[in-house]
Amino acid sequence: MGMNEYVLDIVKEAFCMSHRKKKFWLSLIALGTLVASTVFALSSLGATLTYAKKAISSATDYTVPAGSDPWGTASDSNGNLWIAIPGCDPSPYCSTNTPPGRIAEFNPTSKAWIANYQLPSGYGQALFLTFKGSNLWFASPMANIIGEFNTTTHKYQKWTVPTASSGPWDVAADSLGNIWFTEHYGNKIGRFSTSSHTFKEVATPATNSQPYGITVDKSNNVWFTENNDAVALIAEYTAAGKLNEYKIRNTSTAGTGLTPHLITLDPNGNVWWSEGFVARIGELKVAQAVPGTNKGVTEYSYTIKCSSCGTHTSGISVSSNGTIWFDDSLQNTYGSFSDSGSGTASVYNAPTQNGHPHDGMHVDSQNRVWFDEEFANKLALVIP
Repeated sequence: MGMNEYVLDIVKEAFCMSHRKKKFWLSLIALGTLVASTVFALSSLGATLTYAKKAISSATDYTVPAGSDPWGTASDSNGNLWIAIPGCDPSPYCSTNTPPGRIAEFNPTSKAWIANYQLPSGYGQALFLTFKGSNLWFASPMANIIGEFNTTTHKYQKWTVPTASSGPWDVAADSLGNIWFTEHYGNKIGRFSTSSHTFKEVATPATNSQPYGITVDKSNNVWFTENNDAVALIAEYTAAGKLNEYKIRNTSTAGTGLTPHLITLDPNGNVWWSEGFVARIGELKVAQAVPGTNKGVTEYSYTIKCSSCGTHTSGISVSSNGTIWFDDSLQNTYGSFSDSGSGTASVYNAPTQNGHPHDGMHVDSQNRVWFDEEFANKLALVIP
C-alpha cells in the first residue's frame, strides 16, 4: 500500500467512528502526527528518493549498421527511427576526403536495423533530419544543401542554399509545406518551399550569432537558438514575418560558456533549449515573453556526476506528458525533468562508457526516448 493510500485509510477510519467523539479526535491527532512525520521523512530522504527515481530508467543501445559518428534522429509515421550517420565530427567542417554520409532506419518493435542508405556523391554528410509526410529532409553543411530522401522510391534530391558556405545545420518542418533550417556559419535562418523549391533567408542582427537548433510551433512561428556565447539569444521568427529575440540573462554572457544549442517545445507551447557548456536547460514561458528582455526565462541546473569531465548539455526533447529529456555529451549522461519547472532533474549514465550522447535526443509519439552515442557509434533507446 502506498503512503497516500495509507493516509486516506486513516481519514476514512476517523470519520467512520465520528459517533465516538473521543476516538474521532484521537484519530485526527494521529493523522496530524503521521502527516508531519511523513513531511519530515521526505525532506530528510530527498537524496534517496532522487536515487530511487533514477533507477527506473535504463537504456539499451544498438551499434549502427555502418559508418560512424551518428548524429540527428527522427521518427516516421510508422514509428521507425531514422538516424543520420555523417561519418565525421564537423570541426567546423568535415574533411573533403570524407565519403558521403549515411542514413539508417531502425525498427523499435523488432529491435533491428531495417536499412542503411548511403548519400550520393555531392550530397556531403547529413547531420539533422526531419519528416514532411513520408519524405525525409536533411541539411548538409559540407555540401551547403537541403536534401530530400523519398522513403518509398529511395531517390534523393538536393537544392543548394543561396548563401555560399552557409552551414545549413538543424532542420524543422512547418504545417505549410516549408522546411526551415539554421545557417550556422551564415548567421541566418532559411526557409525552403517544398512546392516551389525556392528559398528565403533571414539574417540575425548579430553577425556572429551562429544559429544552431530550430523548431516550429503549432502557429508556424519559428524558434531557434543563437549559439555564440557572446550573443546567447533565443529567437523567434513569427508567421507574420517578424524577428524577435529574447535574452537568457541580463548580464553579459561572453566567455561564460552559455551556448544555447538545441531547442524544442512542450505540450503547453513553451520553449525549452539546451545550454551547452553551463550544465543547464532553459525555458521561455511564451505568455510572459517580452522581446529584448529575459522575462519568462528560467534556467534549470542538474547534477554533475563527473567533476573532471567537463559538461555540454546537447540534445533536448519533450514527451507528450511534459517530461523534458536532455543529454550531456561530456558527462556521458542523459536526464529528465518536469515541464512544471518544479522538482529535481533525474540524471542517468549512458549505457556505453565515453559514448558521447549528443544531438540525437528525440522523444517519439509513443514517448520512447532515443539518443545517439556519437563516439560509440550507437543508437540508444530508453523506455521510461
